[in-house]
Amino acid sequence: MKYTKPNLPKTNVKDMLVSSIISEEIYNELKKLGINPLSCGKTNRIVSELAYHPDILAFNYKAGKWISEEDNSLLPDNMNNLLTSVRYRLGNKYPADCIFNSFAINNNIFCGRVNYGPYTNIKELSGYNLITFKQGYAKCSVIIINENSFITGDKSIEKKLKEIKYDCLYVTNECIGLNGFKNGFIGGCAGKASKDLLLFTGNIKLHNDYENIKAFCRNYDVDIYSLSNRRLYDYGGLLPVTETE
Repeated sequence: MKYTKPNLPKTNVKDMLVSSIISEEIYNELKKLGINPLSCGKTNRIVSELAYHPDILAFNYKAGKWISEEDNSLLPDNMNNLLTSVRYRLGNKYPADCIFNSFAINNNIFCGRVNYGPYTNIKELSGYNLITFKQGYAKCSVIIINENSFITGDKSIEKKLKEIKYDCLYVTNECIGLNGFKNGFIGGCAGKASKDLLLFTGNIKLHNDYENIKAFCRNYDVDIYSLSNRRLYDYGGLLPVTETE
């Protein structure tokens, strides 16, 4: 079994961490693509739909290595051997609801300034550099295209990534659904199925910036694929776990 580098598979994804409330249409479409959806649990300490979001419940910092809070029931049983539980606990109010909402590229961890504290105290992350954003929902706000290019719906993240010489496309979040909120986030409705295929939890053609998204991805030889004909919906991301050898 080959574990996937965080968010960036090289081959075809086999297992993917998803929300337990994704639509049946999306679930079945993933299966058609040869992907096994692994449904995560729900934290009782968040009252909104964020309680079901994979990118809220766990942080994938290394291939086959995830960090979550002490309640292991939040992730599927077959991921328990991949999980490092830490004493930090999720809470209902920002920023306690997004302490694991971060992403890693090589030895860099990208997270919000409001919640970087835990990362300085987790021994498994002692060799990582921290890059912080004003936005606490870092992973929700970003699609990782490759190690040097990103799509974001947050202006402050776009500014910071460009300052450190990454390629970054800014797009609107306004056309993304999320119950209980004005809108969802672009990073929460996407995930890579292979090095050259990016999946969306809805019809990407309905996004206001579709043409820009398609062109940006094409620059990096990445195709885009809609898992549903409905509007994009923020389910907390599609997080690859394993891939083909």
